[in-house]
Amino acid sequence: PENAMKLKYSLILLASAAFASCQDFLDRYPLEEPASSEFYSNEDELTLAVNGAYRSLYWLSNDDVPYQLFIDGATDIVYIRGTYANMTDMRRGEGSAETATFKTIWDTFYGYIARCNNLLDNMHNARGRVSETFYNRIEAQARFLRAYNYFYLVNLYGDVPFAEHVLDWQQPRLPKSPKAEIVARLYADLDFAKDHLPAKWTGNDAGRATRGAAFGLKARIALYANDYETAAAAADSVIQSKAYEIYPSYEKLFRHSGAGSSEAMLYMPFLLGTQTNQIPKYVGTRLANCYSIIVPTQVLVDMYQCTDGRRIDRSPAYDPKKPYENRDPRLGYSILYPGQWHAGYKFEVHPDSTKTSAVINGETVRINNTEVTNAYGTFTGYIEKKYYDESDVPGKITQCELNFMLMRYAEVLLTYAEARIELNRIDQSVIDAINAVRQRKDVMMPAATLSMSRDELRELVRYERTIELAMEGFRLLDIRRWKIVEHVLPGYMLGKRTKADWYTPVVPAFSDYGKPEYPDESIFQKLGFASFNRDIQYSWPIPQAEIDRNPLLKD
Repeated sequence: PENAMKLKYSLILLASAAFASCQDFLDRYPLEEPASSEFYSNEDELTLAVNGAYRSLYWLSNDDVPYQLFIDGATDIVYIRGTYANMTDMRRGEGSAETATFKTIWDTFYGYIARCNNLLDNMHNARGRVSETFYNRIEAQARFLRAYNYFYLVNLYGDVPFAEHVLDWQQPRLPKSPKAEIVARLYADLDFAKDHLPAKWTGNDAGRATRGAAFGLKARIALYANDYETAAAAADSVIQSKAYEIYPSYEKLFRHSGAGSSEAMLYMPFLLGTQTNQIPKYVGTRLANCYSIIVPTQVLVDMYQCTDGRRIDRSPAYDPKKPYENRDPRLGYSILYPGQWHAGYKFEVHPDSTKTSAVINGETVRINNTEVTNAYGTFTGYIEKKYYDESDVPGKITQCELNFMLMRYAEVLLTYAEARIELNRIDQSVIDAINAVRQRKDVMMPAATLSMSRDELRELVRYERTIELAMEGFRLLDIRRWKIVEHVLPGYMLGKRTKADWYTPVVPAFSDYGKPEYPDESIFQKLGFASFNRDIQYSWPIPQAEIDRNPLLKD
């Protein structure tokens, strides 16, 4: 609807205008203290500053692809071709404090935190000149955005310097603070935010952080800190608010129709002329003139259950000769596999399939199959379907306006369920939370029940986080907190089948940690071997350049 489209665009228009207007000012602070002492003195200036702080949501690569898509490439469920973002090296246990990506990401988050602190340190200039409600809402948004940035820092790097104020440029060095202490401070920020943010913004303010997003972020931070009591309580506050609901179609959730739906709690908005993304270019097929750089793996495909709710090694519904039939519907909604049609092309990756079918001007014709003939077609034999809306015209491949969801209600429901399971407080509310996700109208997987054991429910909720949130940037931090990195990453990344064994039926076994294991890996092409390196794969090293500038950061 037209009104929904207007709301979709409101935040990015504000943030982009603020970004263009105050970027230089914010980046130079505190070297220009006289200017800051006069700024932040009225509603317009506070709005301008907080809109600039909303750039925090845009954690983007050079081609405006959200890093959340790249970071799954440091895990077992996504393969990234080439050296993009160094994620393949990280998955292999390679890299060091000198690795460029570690510094790029470090600088990104601390740069955004500095913007938030700059506003929070100087907004007192407006006290008494604006209403208390307006003032508190500005502060709440800045504290929310600061907490959002620190969430990534503490979970990617561990103990890091914690700054609640702009540093004195003459004494800029801070020691590391323990992660637990930082988390406690973030709780305080988010408690303030939830007390002063509205349940919903309207008009040009739509898209800003809400009370529900503050509770959702607190639940996420607590879950990753293994603080299940806080995680369950914060997630339950979201549930009890009844402000959000599961969007009925998983298939359409990551298209324009679902990206701004009632399931979306926080999102990265895009708009032609101000900020667009190239997600389709990076995830799409060669047939659609895309790069197939970020692609799902065989391991991820084999993790999807059969429609009877059993793993493929346990289900009589699984036929290795027809491996994509009778599977969790989210497989077909999330992943383009051989034989499917997408963007007007039939996806085929057998090495002899040098021709494929396409619909051109309403007619089905045979064309050259560049997904096979191009040397840089998908290396795994699969393509990601999330965040590729087939209704977009070809020009939108590199100028895509599709929102990228940063927090959605399904995540909050799974956080609530997992936290309650870990606390061993399993009741019908836990079952209902799992089933709300698992029994979405176009998914309808078998329901969880109270008769299931705690271990069974733990396994199920971990399955749901892996499958429901696949390719959304959660997997690395999940396998870290579950302490299974060393059990799921080492070994070869498996690519497409070899031609000789393309049709060889195979049913993998599964390890105790949910990793598919194949009786003969020689039937797959190999995409590199991963070794376990605790110094890289459980937390990233602080960049050496930062340690050189600040010896207090040495271990």
